[in-house]
Order: sequence, then structure tokens, then C-alpha cells
Amino acid sequence: MATAHNKAADAGSSGTAAAASGATAAAPQLLFRTINRELGHPNANDDYIAPMFRERLMPLRSWVQRSVPGMLSLTRRGVEHPDVGVPGVCNFVDARTKWMDEALKQASALWDRCFQMTALDEGVTQVACIAAGYDTRAYRFARQGFFEVDLPSASKRKQALVKACLSKDIPRPTYIAADLSKARRACTHSCAAAVTLSQALAGSGFDPAAAVSNLIASVADLAAPGSRLMFDFLHADAVDGSASYVGFDACQSSVTGKGEAFISGLVPERDDLGAYLAPLGWRLARLWSPRQMVDSQLPHLRWSDEQPPICSFYSYAAVERQAPEEEEAEEAAVAAQGAAAAVPPVSKPVPAALAHSTSAPPSFQIKASAGGKAD
Repeated sequence: MATAHNKAADAGSSGTAAAASGATAAAPQLLFRTINRELGHPNANDDYIAPMFRERLMPLRSWVQRSVPGMLSLTRRGVEHPDVGVPGVCNFVDARTKWMDEALKQASALWDRCFQMTALDEGVTQVACIAAGYDTRAYRFARQGFFEVDLPSASKRKQALVKACLSKDIPRPTYIAADLSKARRACTHSCAAAVTLSQALAGSGFDPAAAVSNLIASVADLAAPGSRLMFDFLHADAVDGSASYVGFDACQSSVTGKGEAFISGLVPERDDLGAYLAPLGWRLARLWSPRQMVDSQLPHLRWSDEQPPICSFYSYAAVERQAPEEEEAEEAAVAAQGAAAAVPPVSKPVPAALAHSTSAPPSFQIKASAGGKAD
């Protein structure tokens, strides 16, 4: 699995003015996330806040896109040009945004019932957006119990952006400033439990492959049985060059130029991914291929191997935190099959004093991207 890169780097100086300081390495994602919706394409995502963020961060470019006839279509053709762009990248962002939104909407229905019953220890009551970047779910769903985890500088800029763009009436998440590239103690505010989460995340290191395993294991240590984690991930054979994917070279070149090169991936097969996740405390609930994601979220599009309608080098996973006895059984089964040797050794850095109580309510983590980009 490649590192999950933060998308909010280089947003500018501190304060509210920083939110308007211009385009950043992450801002193009806001363009990708808004373009299909503004073109009126079917099955576009419902992120109505992304245009506000884009206007604030990219005022000139946004004005040009909005004011020059045909510019939106021209921009889309450019970023998806098969020779110099990444075909399907706008649809990819649409599909993954809708996919995660759909899961949260299902969780929210249960959440509502729990609040109506005043049984807060039932159902999903916490949502953590890891490497949050310009993710807007905490504000669109407008609920308490959201956490946003990101680099300290990125978290500060995100808060300035939110303050500049959104009404005070919209609930804010708990912001957790965690530097995932260094084993450094993180800081937060207003929630002692969040300090525990951020310490565990920061302690994972976030170097290549093994550190990503540590991160996933650390999240599992803090998640009660039944908690869910969603993430998309790069295909290992795309990263190591053993397979060719339309648009991957251009995508790799683009992110490498921003200092965020793709460095590892996962095998997009159920058995392989399940064997990787089981020792980390997670059970693979469902795996979506690119084609299945198109069928699920963009049914108006037809799949083509020659010209995929979304990025074909990403797959998508939904996993669930196992109960301790289930985890032991899974590990025993993997060991019996001889598969444990294929899984990188895992070191779980969470101190015993920070161990998560299994009586805590389930949580719902959104892993913005494994090997890719945060919204």
C-alpha cells in the first residue's frame, strides 16, 4: 500500500487570508470534484461546498471557468487527454465521492435512529476523515462526532478556509493535527479522546509499506468491533511497472512533480487483500474493482478497457473491525494456509495505556486514499 498523501500542502500563509492565497497542490482536486456537476453530467456528486472552497483558493481560475464560454468542457478534455492527461480522472473523483457519501448516508440513517432513541452507544456515532485535505463531509453532513486528521499546517489552513467560507451555524469537526510522516506527538483541542487517536496515528511513522500497515493497525487498536474503514488504493502492478494502465504514467508524473510520488500499492484481489488486512485487525467486507465502481456509481457510462471511464489503476475497499476472538481466528487461519509470510510484519505502536475499550461505540473512518489523494 502506498502512502496516503495529504493534499493540503502549500495553501499559503496563516490566517483567513491564507485560504484565499491561491491554488495549491490540492486545489485541482476541487476542480475535478466540481466540473462534472457544473457541466450538468448525470450521476455527478452532490458536494455543494467544494465550489466554495475552489472559488476561495482559485479565484482567477474559477472566474475563467465560470465566465469563458466552453472553458469547462475544454478544461475537462485537457486534463483527461489520453496523450498528456489522465482519462477518467473527473469521473474517478465523482465515483469515489459518491461512494463514500452513500456509505455515510446509510450510517446517518442509523445515526438518526440512535439519537431519537437517545441510545448513543448504538450504531455509528463517530466519523474520522484521515488525511482530510479538502474533504467536506463533516460540513455537508453537519453532525457532531466528526474528526478531521491532517498535518498541523494543513489542518490550520483548512480551519481558516472553513471559517472564510462557511456559516458559523454549520457544526465543525474536531480538528486533529497529526504529522503522519514523523513519529511526533500530535495536538488537538476540546476532546481528550481525540488526543489518543492522534497520538496513535502520529506514532505510526508513515514511511513506506510497513508504516502504512502500522497506521491501519493503530486505527484498528482505537476502533471498537463493528467500526468501518473505507479507502481506495493503487494497484501494486501499476506502481511497480509490471502492468500498464491508461493514464497512470501521466498521473504519476503529476503527483511526483508535487513531491507526492506513488511508491507502493496493493494487489486488488479479495484473497490477497483479506490476508493483508486480517493481521492488522480488519475484515474485508467488500472489494470493488474500477468496473464495479462504474456500474455502482456511474451507471450511465459503459466500461472500456481501451478507454476506461474512470482511473483503472485504483480499487476500493470497505473493511470492518473484528472482535478480538474473530481476529485471533483469522490470524490462525492465515497462518495455517501459509499466507502469513506474505504479509509485512506489523508493529502496533499504541501503548497499553491507550488501548481502546471494546465497549466503546462503533466508529466510521473514512480513509481518504491509500496510495492516492485526499479529497
